[in-house]
Amino acid sequence: MVDKHVVIVGAGPAGLLLASYLLRRSGYRITLYEQRSDLRLTPPSSNRTFPISLQERGRQALREIPGLEEAIATQSTICTGTIMHRASGKNRVIPRNNPSLMLDRNRLVVVLLQYLETHYDPGQMVVQFDHQCLDLNPLTQTLKFEHADGETITVTYDYIVGTDGASSKIRAALADQVDFPCEQIFISDAYKSVFLNQPEVGLKLAADKVHTWNLANNLRMMLVPQGDEQLNGVLIFNIDHNPITVLNTKEEMLSFVKENFPQFGELMTVDEAEALLSRPVARVATVRCQRFHEGSNILLLGDAVHAVSAAIGQGCNAALQDVWVFNQILDRHRDDWSQALPKFSHQRIPEAHALRELSDYSFPRNRWLVAEFIWRLQISRIFHRWFPKQVPLFLFDLIFDSDRPYSEVLRLHQSWIDKVKRAS
Repeated sequence: MVDKHVVIVGAGPAGLLLASYLLRRSGYRITLYEQRSDLRLTPPSSNRTFPISLQERGRQALREIPGLEEAIATQSTICTGTIMHRASGKNRVIPRNNPSLMLDRNRLVVVLLQYLETHYDPGQMVVQFDHQCLDLNPLTQTLKFEHADGETITVTYDYIVGTDGASSKIRAALADQVDFPCEQIFISDAYKSVFLNQPEVGLKLAADKVHTWNLANNLRMMLVPQGDEQLNGVLIFNIDHNPITVLNTKEEMLSFVKENFPQFGELMTVDEAEALLSRPVARVATVRCQRFHEGSNILLLGDAVHAVSAAIGQGCNAALQDVWVFNQILDRHRDDWSQALPKFSHQRIPEAHALRELSDYSFPRNRWLVAEFIWRLQISRIFHRWFPKQVPLFLFDLIFDSDRPYSEVLRLHQSWIDKVKRAS
């Protein structure tokens, strides 16, 4: 029997994990096309992007591939909670019941690439870097790509999977050609990436905690340890009230960070202040689709169909869970994609829509609601220990420390979500 050719557009975490899942099944040949260059061939300092927190949903998906979770864990920092820093010095520590794995997004990609190339030969799986998707023709089952050198190629497929992010070319092509209801919205949050190094002596931030600092006007910074020496994170602000636009020099940027985030500012060098000043502002796009497939051979996963705010760190976890769920559905339908695809859309759309609500409104901006948020979190933990069947954990614990469906978490805590929504 001739292997079915699956073209995966987007060699990010979800696309690479899907390739691993499909190659463990019989009857598939995989080609991945990625717009970016091979991260393994560029200096590590050029590859830093943004930190990812892998929690139970994402780790469960990795666990299905023997040795993969362990390989990623060796490149990760074990995170046991969050420290919310405050100017008064009275920081709040929120411990986690289950530790998460913290690592840079591109480091995760490299581990997944190495796993694939170690376990499968080029006759089964090929990754084509520097290829931008230009066009999709569902009628002829062809895709057109342009290589970075300008060469254009056309490839055929039996199945196609779009894992190419919030700006998905596959989704855009479907929206142009068929009835594929989808919306993309840029939210008010914008950010710049921040990279700091811990000193050998002096002030050091806990290497097993996420560090956050929230100020007025939606100005905040989050830092995630990458081992004992490095912290990767983001400076987040409202795009309509960008406080950085009035800063013109690296000295002004350094003073701004030290004034607003004193402990973080102590770790910032003049060189990093200059780099932060020059980095582009990144916008955050959310995506909401009414189905995740087209016909019997086109599927979209992850941010391509349900990109959300990074406020609760679920984008990558949800994308990896997509892959895990799709694999289970293929098992039930014996690799019949014509049955599996609509089942996948039916099962995952309520979860994706619930995740968007949770991402947008779980954590409040109002300082009084922040205090109530902390109170609810602490009280629910106490009462849940006493009455585990009657009192559910608060939504952050359910999101981070369990694999409870997002739709169930939303149902249990709809009143809190509505309260935050009214105050937004």
